[in-house]
Amino acid sequence: MELSIVSPVYRGEKMLTELVRRIHEAIRPLTDDYEIVLVNDCSPDASWEKIVEICAADKQVKGINLSRNFGQPYAITAGLTYAQGNYVAVIDCDLQNKPEDLPAMYRKALEGYDVVSARRVVRDDTFLKRMSSDVFHRAYDFLSGFQTDKAVAEFGIYSQKIVKVYCSIPEYSRSFVELIHTLGFKKTTVDVYHDHRLEGKSSYNLQRLLKLSYNSIISNSNRPLYLAVTLGLVMSLLSFLMAIYNIFAKLVGLNEVVGYTTTVFSIWFVGGILLFMMGILGLYIGKIFDQVKGRPVFIVRDTLNID
Repeated sequence: MELSIVSPVYRGEKMLTELVRRIHEAIRPLTDDYEIVLVNDCSPDASWEKIVEICAADKQVKGINLSRNFGQPYAITAGLTYAQGNYVAVIDCDLQNKPEDLPAMYRKALEGYDVVSARRVVRDDTFLKRMSSDVFHRAYDFLSGFQTDKAVAEFGIYSQKIVKVYCSIPEYSRSFVELIHTLGFKKTTVDVYHDHRLEGKSSYNLQRLLKLSYNSIISNSNRPLYLAVTLGLVMSLLSFLMAIYNIFAKLVGLNEVVGYTTTVFSIWFVGGILLFMMGILGLYIGKIFDQVKGRPVFIVRDTLNID
């Protein structure tokens, strides 16, 4: 198989027919040896029924139905595991990533690149999503030590070499883009224009975006632990300096009656810092707990047109 196109599907019932049609139109001039892998991440609508219908009429389309909702990174991992192409493209089902950009990325990959990412020079997203993306990338770069590009997401083409390495990594908590970034290999980008969503709204609300950010940072960096230690040392130093000042003030007669507000504020401030550092430590312990259980990162319930 020369090329596989993997698309994680969630609330994509009304978009799948158009997605498959446009992928066919974009890829057929390049090669006839390709497959389209649609991964249903336990979508609450009739996405799986639509995939069944498409697969019955088109044997080049493969269907994978997960047993429950695992999340986009895990649905992508399932698709990559079953993909047979020498090169594997990943594209969302909402058509904000345009299938017409795949040929340019594929030709770039044939130049010898293992990762060809689509770089969105124009984004058709809400202000909240653009702002949250900017904040996340700034925080991630600071905490991980990597330099990432906020215009780059999952949309791209990857060689089978890097796909095999990615699928062999046993990490339970994973973020596709950040994990691919840590693998190295030869990378490049192709500028594309981000299109509007064909139907409905994005399933990523503020709560899910925050959870995704926490998972990405905690899974790929231990720098928050170092920052927590540094913050603790700074607080200890400030407390020591305050103790010296109080002793000096007592000796020279500058000591005044301690205010109730100052005392309460100090207790709440130090208590908040302690809870913050305990929370960071708890997140890491939670990730260790998830990992040592050794549960699969995805479970497949049904497959279509897959040997």
